[in-house]
Amino acid sequence: MGKWLVRLVQAAAVTVTLAAVCQELEKPPGQRTWHGKVGFIPYDFRPPTVDRLKELCWNPDESRIFTSSIWGIGWGINFFALFERLRIIGEYYVTEDDFLMPTESLRKILVNRPVVP
Repeated sequence: MGKWLVRLVQAAAVTVTLAAVCQELEKPPGQRTWHGKVGFIPYDFRPPTVDRLKELCWNPDESRIFTSSIWGIGWGINFFALFERLRIIGEYYVTEDDFLMPTESLRKILVNRPVVP
């Protein structure tokens, strides 16, 4: 990777961090949550907890692979959703239905499709 690209990424990270801190400091002290989004980039400056670590990194109830980070700016990974999509964990018995319609979202789309006469 070129040196200029590394500098560009560093500058972007510093800019988003400063924007997030300024966004929180603009709020009255009682309304500061220290987590949210700058544009589409999530941030969280609260001290990490075990419960949030579980919720963001191993959450069977969440289908998204990329979640907000535990601390700082950017995204984290929900490893449960990732492993499930890679079929490392989950049901080992695969039916014909599973083969033809491998994801829950695809099943919903196909069930709700318009009927063509």
